[in-house]
Amino acid sequence: MGKIADLIQDGVKYDLSIAHRVCPALAKTASHFAAKYDMVKATTSSLARAISGLRVKLTVIFDGCPDEYERLFEDAFGGGRMQGVDYFPVATPSIGNAATYAKQLEILSADAAEAKFLYFSEDDYLYREDAFRAMMAFLQDEGVDIVTPLDHPDAYQRDREWTNAGRIRFSAHCHWREVASTCCTFMLKSATMPRAFKSLSYYSKGGSDFVMGMLLTRKGMYSPRNVLGGALRWLFGRPRNWMCAIPFLAWLKLGPRLLFAPRFRLWSPMPTLAVHLCRPSLPPFAWEIE
Repeated sequence: MGKIADLIQDGVKYDLSIAHRVCPALAKTASHFAAKYDMVKATTSSLARAISGLRVKLTVIFDGCPDEYERLFEDAFGGGRMQGVDYFPVATPSIGNAATYAKQLEILSADAAEAKFLYFSEDDYLYREDAFRAMMAFLQDEGVDIVTPLDHPDAYQRDREWTNAGRIRFSAHCHWREVASTCCTFMLKSATMPRAFKSLSYYSKGGSDFVMGMLLTRKGMYSPRNVLGGALRWLFGRPRNWMCAIPFLAWLKLGPRLLFAPRFRLWSPMPTLAVHLCRPSLPPFAWEIE
């Protein structure tokens, strides 16, 4: 808790600015919930518990959402209901993932001057109560630029080990593994945003989250074995394994940008600090979901 308490002395208004995206559509790969509203109700409650006691600016982007979604957040955070949390709703007319992510990027870039940390957030995560404190504390360590709350299952699959073959550190909350990429829910230091902005914009222009991660970290991207092996698997493998082909596909899509873009270090917790309610992303060793 010492590091978190020290933030109050930094002269920033908020410990954390969160731009949170909500949409009413339930993904085909959704886990544990049959209705999106029920999922959002559960994840909103989880988010509230996890940010309790922090100074937070919470901007929620409602993309084509019925009124009951906005009422849910108003009841939880509006009108100063949660001490330390300033809540700002933003409604958009079903503009989709890439456009709402661009809106997040715009909001968080503007908030970098008044918050110590910035968080890109999606509506299908359940959090451990200490998740945000764990991420904020670890981000203050040297060599840590970006963190994800999710322990990705990819790290435990033999044919994808190259994406996570990195250093491991420990902290008061959990262990951390340096990884190649993550989904579109992650935290970074405000000071990192200006250098990372161009690479972070890749997803808003129609790119995939995984390739965006490779542009940021470039882990495994300079190994001929990874690139040529990925190309062979993509061209001749049956069925095609796109995950194994990522180094090749990233070079194909990004080209010289992989040589000249700033490089960042991304870390993932072990065990997980959050559960992504998506079947392909369910983390191992997570706590039981009721």
